Amino acid sequence: MEHDERPEPYLGDYPHGAYWSATRPEGAQARAVSTEEYFSYEGTSLRIMWDEGAGPLWADGGLLGGDAEWMRRALALGDALIDDLLTWMQDVSALHDGPVVDDWQEQSHRLDSRGEALAERLKAEVGARYRVWYHS
Repeated sequence: MEHDERPEPYLGDYPHGAYWSATRPEGAQARAVSTEEYFSYEGTSLRIMWDEGAGPLWADGGLLGGDAEWMRRALALGDALIDDLLTWMQDVSALHDGPVVDDWQEQSHRLDSRGEALAERLKAEVGARYRVWYHS
């Protein structure tokens, strides 16, 4: 595979439910994913959360698409909210993965406050379509 080619996403069937993988496990059958299917979300909840660099949006079953195009097309989010979600994600990752700082707890508290505010904005944008909350 050339460097600029991406493997097709693979929707696997794990014993505890479906999951997305960047690559297809050896021996698994390829399953074509339509553009319409990729850019859709049938769940009932959205959670804003950071977990070891993954996020910012999660469903009951796990991580949702983390790129701007997916959030725009699957959830119909506005660009300003998407930008702020992705910036928050980068800032949380920088705090957790960066050098140790003296005011870590203060910065963490500020990021939690931003996460809660983002959850309120997300609620306003999606209306009653989804149950929304922030998970620190």
